[in-house]
Amino acid sequence: MLKQKVLQMKMNWVLLTLALGALLGACTDGGGVAGTSEESEGIVAIANKKLAGVSQKGPLVKDSKVIVRETADDGSFEPTGREFTTTTFNDSGEFRIDGINLDCQYVLVSAGGKYIREYDGEPSACPIRLDAVSDVRKRETVNLNLLTHFEYKRVLKLVKSGKSFVEAKKQAATEVLNAFGVSVNVSSAEDLNIYNSTDADRTLFNISQLIDSHPEWNSWVTQDDDEGCSKLQKLLDEFADDFEDDGVLSDSVMQFIVGSAYVMYQWYANMEYVDEYDIMDKEFADPDEAKDHFLAIKKKEYDFSKLVMQHYMEVEPCDDHLWGDYREFTKPIPYYQDTLVLGYILCNGFTWELATKEHIDSLTLRIDHEMGTMTDDRDGKTYKTVIFEHEGKRYEWMAENLQYTDSVVKYSKGWFRNDRLIGSYAWTTAMGLDSKYMNEPLAKNLLDTLHQGICPDGWHISTNEEWVALINYVGGPEKLFDETWKSSDRELALAKDLIGVFYNKFDFNLTPLSGIYLEAYYHSYTLDEGVMYLPPLSEDYTTRQFFTEDYPITSTFTTIEMSINWSYVAGAEKHSEGYVRCVKN
Repeated sequence: MLKQKVLQMKMNWVLLTLALGALLGACTDGGGVAGTSEESEGIVAIANKKLAGVSQKGPLVKDSKVIVRETADDGSFEPTGREFTTTTFNDSGEFRIDGINLDCQYVLVSAGGKYIREYDGEPSACPIRLDAVSDVRKRETVNLNLLTHFEYKRVLKLVKSGKSFVEAKKQAATEVLNAFGVSVNVSSAEDLNIYNSTDADRTLFNISQLIDSHPEWNSWVTQDDDEGCSKLQKLLDEFADDFEDDGVLSDSVMQFIVGSAYVMYQWYANMEYVDEYDIMDKEFADPDEAKDHFLAIKKKEYDFSKLVMQHYMEVEPCDDHLWGDYREFTKPIPYYQDTLVLGYILCNGFTWELATKEHIDSLTLRIDHEMGTMTDDRDGKTYKTVIFEHEGKRYEWMAENLQYTDSVVKYSKGWFRNDRLIGSYAWTTAMGLDSKYMNEPLAKNLLDTLHQGICPDGWHISTNEEWVALINYVGGPEKLFDETWKSSDRELALAKDLIGVFYNKFDFNLTPLSGIYLEAYYHSYTLDEGVMYLPPLSEDYTTRQFFTEDYPITSTFTTIEMSINWSYVAGAEKHSEGYVRCVKN
């Protein structure tokens, strides 16, 4: 039954989308909405009126109560006590009332009940009440939704201040949408439907989605949780109360929507490159395909969350041109269990992410070291070096990848290409060993304590222990990345989370093997039978995860692997493609 409901909702959405184009072309001009017209001043009695409509956050369930209240014929909008009552006749929230007789064309409409959640077709845990005010003189349809609820008190306020009803309705609806960063003309909120496709309809749909994402009343709240459900209605009413005076939504109310929007904006950033119309075509071709329906929902949710977040934070879209830029904010935003009232957001080239000033400063804070040079006497090439002291021991590392070849030493071709990558060697080549040891066990007597391999005289292949000392000294592997660690494939970077803001503050020039996948292998070795541990996560970089002592490097690992993807440093076995950094003896 629920699957049938979801299917019916999806088909309704597609059919309404197709029908809307014809309706807009035939029945509207400018920004108007079909079914509305300008009013002439004065009170008009209504006889034997038929009204129909849809009540929806998601659609109210069958048998939800709908009430139409008459208002006084003096234009005060005060209820007279005469009411016309019905219930929704299906789970699409549809209702119909016949035989309505009124002394005044202005009515107050309300509907209450549980609703069908838009994204999965399941009934909500909490009931809601939706309100609207409408002029039914030339109207046969009155839809109730979050927009009619949010604008309800604002409309009454504007009318009492001297606006015509039509002017008040249009202004109030526009103000509500503007609060979420949407700038469209809407004549009447009663014409909107979450399954239609105008910008206003889409905004209504996405506001509904964000309301549902709040943890206190969403799908895991039990039906007996009256406290959580009362908070839902309280929030909806706070929107209406807040808009009433000036048509602006205060930060204290808006923050709850923005908190949910920020989470969706981060979680579903990979929706940036999803083609919504392609998804709609697939969904129309196969309405039973749940994956397409889920993607369509998440695409809408991401786009709207991005819009809301940027509007609230007053920032432009984050793209590659703003990579590394940051903005200060002084508006409240819920973040996990806390509410931040000031802070910073950092552009990582794709999304704005919350960050502390300490973290932002740490991105460019130079790490103490000396610079030097070394010359390889074999071919005369000169390399930069970095010099530092850690735990009483002085280290001098090459700050560039070794690039040496001769009649024997050759660069590796790699797994997926025929050309040779400059500076890349098979592990056995780097270690100066027979290539058979790529697949055979290696006797320890073949390795020296300081194993020169293909390094120049007086230098040796960096050991596991030296890599651990280096990473401990700089404070984490991300401190070795720099501006070159940006994927050339933006869509893939989002899909695989190959995202970060890095600066070359240690002059180490760590180089990814692939400019797309952002991973690197550096050949290494160890003679220690014991377990080697990589450093723990740096305290000021809580959004990234590195391998800790739960993932040890043992003597079987001979290549160090680094990657932005999951931001880890790990050990790998003998690798056929990797760089070499030499360390001075």
